[in-house]
Formats: sequence, structure tokens, C-alpha cells
Amino acid sequence: MTLQDSDYVPYLANILLISHADGALTNSEEQAIEEIRKCIKAKKTQLNEAKKLVDGEVFKPTKVGSFGIQVLNLEDMLYVSLIDGEIAKKEGQIIREFVSQCGITQEQLKGMVSEAAARASASSKSIICSACSASISAGSKFCPQCGAAIGEKPTPDAKKISFDIPTSGYVVEFCESTAASFPEALEYARSAEIFDSCVRGKKNWYFSSWSASNFPNVIELAERLTGLKNKRIYFNGKEIPWREVFAFTWCASERKSAYRPVEYCFGKDENRINPWGCKQLRMDWTEWADWFSYGSFKKSGVFRKVTWSFDKDRITHEIKTRYHQYRYCPYIRPDLMDSVIAALPDTVEVTPDGDWKYHALYEEVPGAIKVVETEKQDGDTYRSEYFSDGVRPNGLNALRKVLDEAIRRAGITDIRASQLLK
Repeated sequence: MTLQDSDYVPYLANILLISHADGALTNSEEQAIEEIRKCIKAKKTQLNEAKKLVDGEVFKPTKVGSFGIQVLNLEDMLYVSLIDGEIAKKEGQIIREFVSQCGITQEQLKGMVSEAAARASASSKSIICSACSASISAGSKFCPQCGAAIGEKPTPDAKKISFDIPTSGYVVEFCESTAASFPEALEYARSAEIFDSCVRGKKNWYFSSWSASNFPNVIELAERLTGLKNKRIYFNGKEIPWREVFAFTWCASERKSAYRPVEYCFGKDENRINPWGCKQLRMDWTEWADWFSYGSFKKSGVFRKVTWSFDKDRITHEIKTRYHQYRYCPYIRPDLMDSVIAALPDTVEVTPDGDWKYHALYEEVPGAIKVVETEKQDGDTYRSEYFSDGVRPNGLNALRKVLDEAIRRAGITDIRASQLLK
């Protein structure tokens, strides 16, 4: 029965999926796969493509070609599964999924399992010559086909090809590399609570696992893996994009070398202050900060006094959106962020020499009010008109009040408002 060119790769991938199911590849499985490749006349390049497909960890059992081809594929899958004695649990799941796709009955499957078992039993009595790939008796010292000596050097019966990812804590996987930082990274990885290695795609992969409380160790390894392309991070059994977890590492590294690391997080080293304790939020306490316009003006009382009300829900949303990508940073302070929002006044009345002033605009925008100010100077009266869409701090007094209250609420002891504002 002849396969189409497009059938070879998925046909072989179905078989490799069975051999990879238990996370190890035995010599007998490798021999069986090579035997099948030759039998269906597939090229080695097609087998390599199938390996890449399965190594990608997204391949699932796939129906191939005509019904006759599908039956042949299933027979070979059963053969590889039984080559080591029995069908393992994960192998059985793959076979059942494939059988369901192809519409093969349970009665037909039982007969095919019996035939595959007999085939696997006969195969166990023979080995493959490493020189010419001929099938010869297991006890032979020389190949009858090419005369090559059958080596007696023992080889490991199985090589690990995948890892079992723990359902709790952090796991870092990375591939061998020629990068200059690789030896140091590998040495550090070996100090993990759990360390392991496997062969995947002809390359060595390494596995380091730490409990959730030891995330600083994960950061140390990540910094040593900077520049390496093939690496993965898992948390509680689920893979997370590398950049999403370690977006903060360059900033944390800068913090380590800062003169006053705690003040660094508040932005004081750049002569600016953010009250949230994370400079990467880019929500500083400055006149040009847009978040001071998150709210609305209201008029109340007989004299229609104008007050500004902060939209704290919007400010909270903006904060959480911005710090999401840095949420794994060990220096992030979510409690402080919540406390700053709570300490921010609900409403503000702009008064001469007060803590707040209007944000001046010279064109009207939605939600803006018109402000008319008069000023007397040298006996003359000057009138100024502009629009305002919010308020801005008038000096540092408002910031001092907010920080004092927020730091107290959050129970922070390693910094004070006076240190940040002096």
C-alpha cells in the first residue's frame, strides 16, 4: 500500500507520539521506528520533520490517508506501543483517540492488538545492525549481511525525552547553548530543589524547579539565561510567556546597583516621584501627569461652588493595567498602591494658595469647565480665562499628606515620605 508524499510526516508523527508518551525513548522503540520507516519507504528527512512536529508538543493523533493507510498506521502504533511489553496508560489514550477518528470498531481493535503483540514478541528476538540496518538474531556477534561486529558496549535502554511539570511552584526549562553565559546558568540550575535533564530534538534540555516561596532563585537563573533563545517558564503547571514573567528583571538589576534601592523604586534617582512605589508605572506626581484628570467637576450649593472629584475606579484600573506585566517583581507593592488611592482625597476644591490648582487648557475639551481668574497688580486688574479638564498639585504638600497616610495604612517601615521629599 503506497502512501502519498503528504502522508509520511503525520504517519510517522503518530508513531513517534506513542513512543514519546511515557517521556522516555527505549532502544527497542528506536529500532521499531527505524524498521517502520524503511517498510513504508519514508526518507530520514521526513522522520526528522515528524520528530520536530512531536517535539513541538502541540501535535495530536491525526487521521492519515485512506482507511487502509489508517489501519496500517494503527498497526504500527500498536507495534511500537507493545515493543516494551504492554500498552501504557498515555499510549492507550492516544490509541483510543486515533481509533475514534478512523471509525475502527472495538472488535477490529482487539484483533489488531493480538497481531501487534505477536509482531512485537518476534521483534524482541532480533536486533538491528548499526552498520547496514539489517534485522539479525539478538545473540549474533557478527551481521550475516555485512559482516560488521555487533558491539558489546552497553547502552542505556532508555533516554528521557520530556519532563513531568509539577503542578505547584516554578519550573524553568532551557536548552544547551554555545552562549558564554550558559555554563554559569547550568551550574546555578543544578542548585535547584529539583534538577533534571532530557534529550529533545537531539539537544540536551535542562529542568530546574523551585517552590513558589523561592522565586528569587528563579530570578537569579533567569538573569543568567539572558540571551538564550530556547527557554520556558511554568508556574503551577502552566506555561507562561517568558517576557511576561521576567519583564522586570532589567529594572530589578538596576535597583541592585542603585545608591538607595528603595528610593530607586519611587523614582527619586531620576528627580521625580511616583507615589505607587514602582517607577515603571510611569504615573508620576507631576504637573503633566494625565491621571490627575481622571474625574469630573461638580457644582454644588447656593453659590454653585466648583469641586473636583477623582475617579478612583479609573485610577485603580490604570494602575492595575500598567503593573500587570511587572506583577512578578519581588519589589512591587500592591498594598501601597491601594493605600495611595485610598489616601487620595475624594474631592478637591481649588483655592488660592491651596494644595491644588486647575490644569489649564487653551481649548475646550469634553468635560472641561471655563475658569476665569482675576489678579490685581500695581493697581491694575488682570483677567485670565482658560479651560480646565482636571487639577494638578500645587507644590508638594498634597503629596506629603497622601504618602504619609498611604505608608501608614500599608504598614511600610523601610521608607518615609520625608526621605522621598527632602
